[in-house]
Amino acid sequence: MAPPKLTPKEFEEWLDGAFKGDPAEARAFCERTMSPSYLRFQAGGGRTDFEVAVEKVKTFRTICKKWEAEVTFLVQEENKIAAQLRVEMQIGEGEVKRMELMFMGTRDEEGRFENAWELSADLVEDATK
Repeated sequence: MAPPKLTPKEFEEWLDGAFKGDPAEARAFCERTMSPSYLRFQAGGGRTDFEVAVEKVKTFRTICKKWEAEVTFLVQEENKIAAQLRVEMQIGEGEVKRMELMFMGTRDEEGRFENAWELSADLVEDATK
């Protein structure tokens, strides 16, 4: 049985949770929202399993100075989900980055993310504006 569909706001809240919140709560967040068999691939390289995800969430929650994400496109079919987001983020003392993020994933019967694929690129503003 497919999990209930997420609204764009619920998807934003899930992704926000990876960057905002108490670092000490990272494992609880991951256990609640990610399958124990969670596996994430990032275009261009990079593979994250559940335990690595816990550490990444803890790190992001510790060093992320700014995180704002807006879903611009969301589609779901059965347990599959695809989303496009515009993101502004600042990690540590680095510059604020504006990016576009493409996300595709599958969710288990409990609605936890199981497999995820991401592609991100710096957002290029239209020079004609």
